[in-house]
Amino acid sequence: MHKNLKMAVAASVLMFAGLAAQAAETGGFATTTGGDDKKAVVVSTLSELKDAVDSGKHHIVVRGHIYGGPQLTTLNFNTTDWNNTTIEGETGGKAALENIQLKFNAEKLPAGTYIENIKVANLTLFGRITDLQAMPQQVFGTDAKDGINYLGVSLRRINNVLITHCAIYDTSDDLMSATQASDNITLSYNHFYFTDEWVKMEPDPVWNWVGKFQNLSNERLTMVIGMNPKDSFEVTGKLHATLHHNWFGPNLRGRPLLRGWVHAYSNYFDNSTTPKGKRPAADGNVYANSQQYNALQIGSGGTIYSESNSFFKTNVSHQVGLDKPTDNYQFFERDNVYVQTTGASAEGKPFTAIDVKYAYKATPAAEVPEAVKASAGPQ
Repeated sequence: MHKNLKMAVAASVLMFAGLAAQAAETGGFATTTGGDDKKAVVVSTLSELKDAVDSGKHHIVVRGHIYGGPQLTTLNFNTTDWNNTTIEGETGGKAALENIQLKFNAEKLPAGTYIENIKVANLTLFGRITDLQAMPQQVFGTDAKDGINYLGVSLRRINNVLITHCAIYDTSDDLMSATQASDNITLSYNHFYFTDEWVKMEPDPVWNWVGKFQNLSNERLTMVIGMNPKDSFEVTGKLHATLHHNWFGPNLRGRPLLRGWVHAYSNYFDNSTTPKGKRPAADGNVYANSQQYNALQIGSGGTIYSESNSFFKTNVSHQVGLDKPTDNYQFFERDNVYVQTTGASAEGKPFTAIDVKYAYKATPAAEVPEAVKASAGPQ
C-alpha cells in the first residue's frame, strides 16, 4: 500500500475513534463503548453493509446515504456473537440509512441470555414515504401482510446500549423501541420527529396491524420502553433507561411510552407545528386525530423521574396512561418548564435526590431548547 494511502487510512480510523470517544460520555445507565476498539470497516452501499453484517464485523462505519430498497431491509443481530458492536456514521453528519431497520433481538435465545454492549451513533435513519404508500394494506389476523410496521432501531432483550447523536424519523411504527426486559439503556442527543410531508401524505394508506384501521399519516409515535405490563420495571426489575438531551418533535402524536425505570432529563419536547384536525380513513371505518395526544406517557409498572425538561406547546405534557386503571406506577418530577402547553398534565411527586448509580449534569430547563437543538442529531 502506498505510504500516503496508509497515512490516510490511519487518519480515517483515528477520526472514527475520536467520534466514538466523544459519544462514549453518556451521563446515563449505559457504560458501553460497543465495538469501538474493533477494526472499523467503512461501508457506502447496501451490499457492503449487508456483507459487513453477514461477516460479523463489530465496528461498522456508514459513509454517505444507503437505501434499503422499496420493500425495506431489516438487519438482524440475534446472537451473542454480536456482543460489543458499534454501528456509527462517519463524522460530518451525512451518514443515512433509508428504509433500513437495525434489529437487535435476543428473544429467541435461552431465557436470561442477553446480547450486550451495543452502540449506535451519528446516524440518520428514516423511511421513504412513497415506498410505504405503495405497499398494499396490511390486515390484522390475515395473511395480507405487505404493509410493514418497522422502526429505526429495535432492542429486544439487549443489555448496556448507547444510542447517541442519531436522527430517526418517518418510520411506519414507533421510531424505536426497547422491550423484552432490555436493560441499562442510554438515549442521548438524538432527534426523533416526523416531517411535514409525512403529516400531509396523499394518498394516505390505511393499515390494520393491531386490530383496527389506522391512517399511516397519523401513526406518528416516538418510542416504547416496555411492550406491556408484564414487560415492565415492576415485573422484570429491568428496563433501566436514561433519556437526556434528546429533541422530541415536531409532528409527534404521542409518546415516549415508558414502562421502565426511566430518568428523563434535559430533553426538549417540541410541538411547535401543532398539526390539528381529523382526517377520515380511506375506507371510512375510523377517524384518526392528527393532533398530539401526549408528550411523555407514564405506563403500567413504570417508575419515571422527569427532570429539567422543556415542554413547548405540548398537549398533555405528562400523561399517566395505564393499560388498566388499577396498574401501579410511580412518577416524580422537578425543575421542568412548560411553555404554551395545553391539556391536563399529570403532576409528579417532588424529589430532591435520585437513586441512580451514575453521575450526570442536567441543563437548566430554560436553556434546554437552544442547547438541544444545537447538539442533537448526527454531528
